[in-house]
Amino acid sequence: MGNNKVEELAFRIVGDMGGAFTMALGYIGDRLGIFKAMEGAGLLTSLELADKTKLNERYVREWAKAMVAAEYLDYDPSSDRYIMTDEQACVLANEDSQMFVGGAFHFTTPTILNVQKIMNAFRNGGGISYSDIGEEIPEAIERFFRPGYVHFLARDWLNTVPGLTVKLEEGVNIADIGCGYGQSSVAIAKAFPKSKVLGIDYHGSSIDRAKKLAASNGLTNIEFLEASASAIPGKKFYDLICTLDCIHDMADPLSTLKAIREALTDNGTLFWSEPNASDNPLDCRNPVGKTFSSLSPFHCLTVSLAHCGSGLGTIIGESGARKLAEEAGYSCFEKLPIENPFNQFFALRR
Repeated sequence: MGNNKVEELAFRIVGDMGGAFTMALGYIGDRLGIFKAMEGAGLLTSLELADKTKLNERYVREWAKAMVAAEYLDYDPSSDRYIMTDEQACVLANEDSQMFVGGAFHFTTPTILNVQKIMNAFRNGGGISYSDIGEEIPEAIERFFRPGYVHFLARDWLNTVPGLTVKLEEGVNIADIGCGYGQSSVAIAKAFPKSKVLGIDYHGSSIDRAKKLAASNGLTNIEFLEASASAIPGKKFYDLICTLDCIHDMADPLSTLKAIREALTDNGTLFWSEPNASDNPLDCRNPVGKTFSSLSPFHCLTVSLAHCGSGLGTIIGESGARKLAEEAGYSCFEKLPIENPFNQFFALRR
């Protein structure tokens, strides 16, 4: 091994170290409202920012310097003031932005705090169930995926399945498996008021939050059910079933896919999303692949193994999805032409 390769790896590790600390500081900025306080506020000294947020100035100053070093915020050395640009606000502060990633901060740091429990699982097997993964995690996941569901799911993603939007506008039965806090279910119900949506999740507190979200939107065409993913009520009842970024987490994904197949009408569609990465680790040498690969032992793998499940992990890739679909008896599997940095999408039929 040449010295260049040694140095390259060493500096990459140091860079990742800085990234880990940056994510933790990003979490602090998100949870303490510092990012939101800077949105549209113009140039601020650290003292002005501390006054605005009611936080300790010395910590705020050091935080702001780190955010500038990470290129998350900008800085005017002539006035010793910090500023959040409009572009930065879209990413860091505006929850309704298509590119908001505050959920990434919110998800990452509490997840990493489970490292001692994960080390125990390395030694003894088993895992951490979703109900024990941490109180912040369900909300963090909601915030991470919400921009895609709110801005793209109903309008763009579902529209890539030929003829599906017309059916949804006319009114059909829809199930959203693994609905979590209900952002995806609500987005579909709002877009297609003549259709009836059933959101299903086994996590009781998530279902409670989903019901509140639907009520706050005044929706009457949506219901939620606390149940396992394979307990879908009705046979040949749903023209659309969605499984958004959840199949790989499940203890028994194959049984779930079989139950979904039985619940679909003869012309029904399973709309299925998975992380946009390959099951070949060499193909994951990119930011998205690296993120999902590193996340897997901390979340997707462990929540499945906690229940003696299949333990697929975060990344199954298109090939893994195709194999599961074939084993579950689906006659048609199509990768949809959706350009998305984080997810790939499939349409399956009975």
